[in-house]
Amino acid sequence: MNRNSLAAPHQSRQRLTGYAWGVAAPLLCTALAWPLRHLLGEASILMTYLLGVFLVASRYGRNASLLASLISAPMFAFYFARPIFSFAISDLENAVGLAVMVVVANLTSKLQNQARKQTELARQREARSDALYRLSRDLAGVENGERVTELAERHILQVFGTVCRLVAAADLDQLPPRLAEELDPAAATLAFRDNRTVTTAAARYFPLCGSQSRQGVLILKRADSDSREADTFLETFCNLIALNLERLQFAGQAREARLQAEAEGLRNALLSSISHDLRTPLTRIVGAVGALIDHRDRLSVADRDDCQKTILDEARRMSDLTGKLLDMARLNCGEWVLHREWNAIEELVGSALHRLDSGLQGRPVRTRIPDDLPLMRIDAVLMEQVLVNLIENAIKHTPPGTPVDLSAERAEGGIRLCVADYGPGIPGGLENKIFEKFFRGAHETQHTGVGLGLALCRTIVEAHGGRIRAENRPGKGAVFVIDLPQPEQALPTALEELV
Repeated sequence: MNRNSLAAPHQSRQRLTGYAWGVAAPLLCTALAWPLRHLLGEASILMTYLLGVFLVASRYGRNASLLASLISAPMFAFYFARPIFSFAISDLENAVGLAVMVVVANLTSKLQNQARKQTELARQREARSDALYRLSRDLAGVENGERVTELAERHILQVFGTVCRLVAAADLDQLPPRLAEELDPAAATLAFRDNRTVTTAAARYFPLCGSQSRQGVLILKRADSDSREADTFLETFCNLIALNLERLQFAGQAREARLQAEAEGLRNALLSSISHDLRTPLTRIVGAVGALIDHRDRLSVADRDDCQKTILDEARRMSDLTGKLLDMARLNCGEWVLHREWNAIEELVGSALHRLDSGLQGRPVRTRIPDDLPLMRIDAVLMEQVLVNLIENAIKHTPPGTPVDLSAERAEGGIRLCVADYGPGIPGGLENKIFEKFFRGAHETQHTGVGLGLALCRTIVEAHGGRIRAENRPGKGAVFVIDLPQPEQALPTALEELV
């Protein structure tokens, strides 16, 4: 229900109350002045009536004050002006006083009405400014069009007391069946196309125009109190809603452009990496196979074994590269579901070292894992791949024969795993960048890889709710730290399970 329709009965009661006081004020003035008629002069009694008229004018406006002045004049003439008990006035001074009272009542009520109108106008402006502020505040943090529509309809109902519907530009060609029955699709299309307000018997259609594009149509059901002032205020509402819809549109376009640029950059990096890192082992395989075919009879047993080993090593390297590419694609697309099970950290480390047995190249791997660590609910296959990638990375970037340290300990809120090496460390400022896809350091071209190993580690660890970071140890090399959260349900430690 419109708030103006609720205000109408109140205004009617206010008007009737004013008329009642317009009659009562002269009677009260007469009752008060009659006992004092011998003490007060006629001029003082006339001022009493003038005071009553002024009070009525200041509270109830012009009509009530005129009624009070018209009643006050004959009552003063009958009871106080000579000759008393007669409506005749023989004293010119009393006649002038009555005329002045009527004029003062008229002027006072006029000034009071103007002041009341100014006050009401200021109140309306304040209310409208507050309504616009609240709408702007609520729309500021919105990130989708559905929420904008919901907030717009709710605020318009609160401020204007009428139901509205917001139809986006994309939905104008085919309105939902429920709306098509209630509204006029042709009127909505006309308002949107001609950028003007269209009025029908049942509703009004306001176009939503942003700074550069049209966003849709706001449809309001007709109200009895439609006015030019309300239309102007409503158009301001529409402009604010349209600007927020346009903001979301621009944000979506910018986000899409950014994603396209990132995808293009990843695609270029992938093609660049693959073209080099897959072509190199393929070239070696082709060379080894060609040597075996063309010079089979002239090759010694050792040379043939060396060619066959080259083919096997390069094929494994290609398989590892393609496997990382596929793993990263599956994890990024959400196709890889974590299979969490309770696992002991020492078993996870042992499995990773066993898998790398042939690739350690005689490197000593020193482990430090307490026996009282709790079991962790993790995907053992993926976390094993993380440890394998980190150990391979340490082997790749450190001098031959240097050890690799692998440790685990309790940390605040979970378990901390560390893989440390004794190489040159990480160049300053690249501690975070090395986890980006396809990033390779300045000397990375000496080693086969597409720059996905550490990126894959970060993706897997974050999928488990953990964090991974890289740091330099002064004079020792780099260390990769993995923080995994504590399981929700505590289980016995691995040592307690054995006991």
